[in-house]
Amino acid sequence: MKTMLVILSSIFSKLMVIGMIVCSTFTYPEASCILNHYCFGNGDTLMLDTSYLKVSPVIVKELKTMKVGETKIVRFTQKDDWRLSYAINGFTLIKKKHKVIVKQYIEFDKTGKVYTDLNLGVAKLRVDDRLVHTFDCTPFWIYSEFSR
Repeated sequence: MKTMLVILSSIFSKLMVIGMIVCSTFTYPEASCILNHYCFGNGDTLMLDTSYLKVSPVIVKELKTMKVGETKIVRFTQKDDWRLSYAINGFTLIKKKHKVIVKQYIEFDKTGKVYTDLNLGVAKLRVDDRLVHTFDCTPFWIYSEFSR
């Protein structure tokens, strides 16, 4: 009986993670891409699409306060930019003369002490970050650069 519960729990966890990847594809595409790469990738650097990063209110605001050549670790609350928060948070932002670089090492928590609040529109759900480790996850770097 206990073995059956463990198996069912594992299946449920896997379905939930796959559901997060699929359901967020259109509303939070960067997060979907990162979660997919973490669960099913091989650890190679993920070149993250820049289209949203260029207009993210958090990134735009931070860039206004930075000098050319400055590097900054950016942390923010989810309410400041839900879409970006699901993808990256605690990322490195580098402002060059003609380009901007965004990078972060992606490794989800395994301790059970870190949660992500999922905003489902009609409800919010708090998810333990270690849930993704139901798969054989591989940490990796995300990297993105765009002209400024």
